[in-house]
Amino acid sequence: MTIGGQAVGYCRVSTDKQSGSDHYSLALQSEILKKMAVQHQTVLAAVFTDIASGSKEHRNGLSQLELAIEQSNVRFLFVYRLNRLARNLKLLLGIFELCQKNNVWIFSFMEPEITNTASGQLQLSMFGAVSQFERSLTLENQANALAEKKRQGDVISWQVPHGYIYRKKHAVVDPETAPVVQWLYQQYICSDMGYRRLTAACNQHFGINLKQAHVAKILRNEHYTGSEANYPSLIDQTLFDRAKAKRLGQRAKKTHDDAWLHGKLVCPVCGRKLLVTAVTKPNQRYRYYRCHQRDHAFSVSGRMIEQLVWQMLASLARAAKLKMVMKTKADCQLPRISEVTPTELVAQLENGHLTSQQYIQQAKQLKDTQQADTKRKQEVQLAIDQVLAAFETPTTELMTVWQSLLDRVELSPDKLVIGIYMKQWPTANLLEMEGVKSDE
Repeated sequence: MTIGGQAVGYCRVSTDKQSGSDHYSLALQSEILKKMAVQHQTVLAAVFTDIASGSKEHRNGLSQLELAIEQSNVRFLFVYRLNRLARNLKLLLGIFELCQKNNVWIFSFMEPEITNTASGQLQLSMFGAVSQFERSLTLENQANALAEKKRQGDVISWQVPHGYIYRKKHAVVDPETAPVVQWLYQQYICSDMGYRRLTAACNQHFGINLKQAHVAKILRNEHYTGSEANYPSLIDQTLFDRAKAKRLGQRAKKTHDDAWLHGKLVCPVCGRKLLVTAVTKPNQRYRYYRCHQRDHAFSVSGRMIEQLVWQMLASLARAAKLKMVMKTKADCQLPRISEVTPTELVAQLENGHLTSQQYIQQAKQLKDTQQADTKRKQEVQLAIDQVLAAFETPTTELMTVWQSLLDRVELSPDKLVIGIYMKQWPTANLLEMEGVKSDE
């Protein structure tokens, strides 16, 4: 068959181990592509190669191939097998669509010719489905092999937890670091020390340099109980359960139900959220919202800032035309949808400006976008109704409502409120909305 024109080729192997003399090697694939070019009487301008998985979308050789198809005078693409291009059906169809768009024909040495006809596309879908099935089967076999290794007591990675050492695919107890793990568990459940103090005490006791995050990770690792066959026991299950119960109990104490602006106030220095800090003195407890960064200090009285924000929300409740202004601001945050209508898409199809495949894709995208836009508008309207309900009855019982509605409250360096933002439209400052005026 004589086709003439310029051609490119693509070769791929999964690993370096396949670059030898086996039939999947890059060298042998390249030789086959050269013979295909001679057979079809065309010039093989370039051969792009990859050593990567066929399910990986981003490959250097594949990217170069796609660029050549789009920008060069390429008319034919030669491959040894279609699964060399991709083992993922979606990716394979994307490559085929790119070739169709640029009038490039695909020829495979091991499979029938793929043309721009509907039957050719059906063939390609079948080949892609088979390749994807083979890939899934390979992954399943790998997962089963790993599970079997674990069942036999093998450790998959040489990076074993603190207290073990890796020897001949097994984790064995390290006589030097295992006592550290056991000491940490004992001290953690028998004292009132948290992670910071416990880390300092451990480093001083053993003369080591563990980090606080490392200690926290050790106290969460259930491998130490010997629950898996590939890790010998360092502590018993009861000790681990007691450490877990203490950790969860401390977490439960860190509630901020009374601090309804927790995680909402923004530090004017660094932009991070202020966290609640409590100071207890005889017969009195003081709450602060404080930035915990080391390079600067910023804090504000919890009671003072909560009263100030609450007064501003109550003032907004008396604003004229508040609902209309909020609706306008909310609409500004909505993404603009395509102005193309379904009727116009049909007309473009009939005029030949769209292929049937392009029409199907654009029609689906338009439908999905319109549905998403409708859902978004419903969510915005619900949020507005919730905000207005909270404005109309600003009582302490609605603090949980405000906690869910507020996105953030911005402060000035002198601790004044300069911005109140809601989650549904986080770029619109309620304090700067035109048309919102107090009746006072």
